[in-house]
Amino acid sequence: MTSKHHRRYHEDSGAAMLLAVGFVLMISSVAGGLAALATSSLNNRQTLELVRNREYAADGAIENAISRMRLKTTCAAETGSIRDEMNGAEIRVDWISSCGSVQSSDLSDVAQRNVTFSASVCTASQCSDTAIPAGPVIIRAQVNFQEDVTGAVTKTFVQSWIVNR
Repeated sequence: MTSKHHRRYHEDSGAAMLLAVGFVLMISSVAGGLAALATSSLNNRQTLELVRNREYAADGAIENAISRMRLKTTCAAETGSIRDEMNGAEIRVDWISSCGSVQSSDLSDVAQRNVTFSASVCTASQCSDTAIPAGPVIIRAQVNFQEDVTGAVTKTFVQSWIVNR
């Protein structure tokens, strides 16, 4: 007696293999997408860090220039510039000053000095020569200084502070 073993054919034969291959492909594509996202995030971080450092440096340089202008005891229409290095960025702040007076509520004249400050990143040649315009303006500020009869600044008002991104 010989028994013959018949092998039956099943319709779902090999389905597990296809499911495994499909699962591996799906996981691979998700991992590839996450890797691309992580890489682009790292590249963007460096750019954003540079922009942030320049913006903070320009902010500090304008605040320094405002402090210096507060110490001036005479109101004269003038232009000028200062240079600061902060956060690894060379910043030049240019300003234009105009003088005038307004009447107060008690009808006395109050001397005022309006100053527009512009901060920008510059190269060594641009920072050393005020005739050469610096790079694009990062921050522009309009500040009003009110003075007493001796010329000392009594009040300081920041009228506008514009950050260009």
